[in-house]
Amino acid sequence: MRLLVVLGCLIPLVVSSEVYALAEPFFENGDWTAETGVEYRFFKDPGEFGQSQNVLALHLSGEYYTSWNDDSDLFTFVPYLLIDQEDSERTHADIREALWVHVDEFWELRTGITRVFWGKTEFVNLVDVVNQKDLVDDDDEKLGQPMLNLSVVRDRDIIDFYLLFGFRERTFPGVDGRLRTPLPVDASNPIYSPETSKNDIDFAFRWQRPLNDHLDMALSYFSGVNREPWYSYNYSLSQPMLIPNYHHIDQVGLELEYIYESWALKFEGINVRSEVEDYYAMVGGVEYTFNGVFNSDADLTLITEYVYDSRDGESPTYLEHDVAFGGRLFMNDEYGTTFQGGMLWDPDTNEKAVTFQAERRLGSQFKLEFRAVTVLERAAPELSDSTLAAVSALVNSPIIQNNYNYRQLLDFVIRVIQEEGLEELLTDPTIGLDTLQQLQRLITDSRKLNLIESDDFVELRLNYYY
Repeated sequence: MRLLVVLGCLIPLVVSSEVYALAEPFFENGDWTAETGVEYRFFKDPGEFGQSQNVLALHLSGEYYTSWNDDSDLFTFVPYLLIDQEDSERTHADIREALWVHVDEFWELRTGITRVFWGKTEFVNLVDVVNQKDLVDDDDEKLGQPMLNLSVVRDRDIIDFYLLFGFRERTFPGVDGRLRTPLPVDASNPIYSPETSKNDIDFAFRWQRPLNDHLDMALSYFSGVNREPWYSYNYSLSQPMLIPNYHHIDQVGLELEYIYESWALKFEGINVRSEVEDYYAMVGGVEYTFNGVFNSDADLTLITEYVYDSRDGESPTYLEHDVAFGGRLFMNDEYGTTFQGGMLWDPDTNEKAVTFQAERRLGSQFKLEFRAVTVLERAAPELSDSTLAAVSALVNSPIIQNNYNYRQLLDFVIRVIQEEGLEELLTDPTIGLDTLQQLQRLITDSRKLNLIESDDFVELRLNYYY
């Protein structure tokens, strides 16, 4: 018995020492950096659904880095926390990176959680499907993705193989959040198709190489859960919400970038096949850079791009036939001052949205960022003036047809009859009409910017680095 007790005490010590010996390179001689950011948003109008005009948020992020074996092995750890004053759904924590990288002469192996970027164009990156978007943070922020990535270098070729472990569901603003859809998204109850699940192991491949001195090419393939969900309706008049729907896709992507002197031509195209739909989309554009503008050290780049999606109005995004104009001004000063802005224009609906951003370091430890977004013109889709007409529009919309919810629609009508009575339903043509009109805003072909509220806003962010 005593021997068992002694062994019981020694085994944890031995195991813990072995674990420490294994983990010691990760924590020995490493360096920590951290960032704290305070964000303030002011919206021109009160929220369409009663939200505040003033929103404060706090960003906390750190980065730990270490290396060993003569820099053949590297480890990076990046935790992240966002706390929002108003929206509990926006408040969240994430591990952006927890990545071990082993570097050899002709290959690299990356194991752990990280973020990967694919793409060439500026306004939208159609091919960029490895990571999920962190939609409550910013348009270009991503959630960390657990993966195994083998990168092989041969002459001028770089070939990447990815195994992606577990699917990250998209984040969405809550009921009290701004920049949300007219009907909030119920992110806690997503629907997966029979062919996929949250625990799927996805596969991706990317081959990139320069074709000549001016033209670069990348060819990619992704097989896994779609990062851009479709949405269905929860068929509730008392608590109406959208439900994200995820299914399996196979995507082939092509990236091209041609650079000659001050000109740059860029292209991204994808072809997607899935159990729900087959489609293709592309974005192409041209950039020109003026060096030393205004007789200074500043560089100005002008950008024009066009986005096309073969799904037209049935696309779950609001970019299907759009022209984008923009520019970037790099001051090339010691403070890293930059300005950039752009306008998105839909020739079909004549809708226009404008964004402007600027950033500048204040000393060695502070950076100030500014952003403004405004909608110059918003289409006004025709909405039904009766409940039955709105239900009819719903039945014939992609939100039903692409998610096979006819049974749910029937149950919804029966539930309304039970709650309101058949006589009331027939004599009052506006039962639940407000909710159904909000849903119509999302399914009409001209919905575009109706996907979000009329949320013109300015944002200030002060970051402190230490």
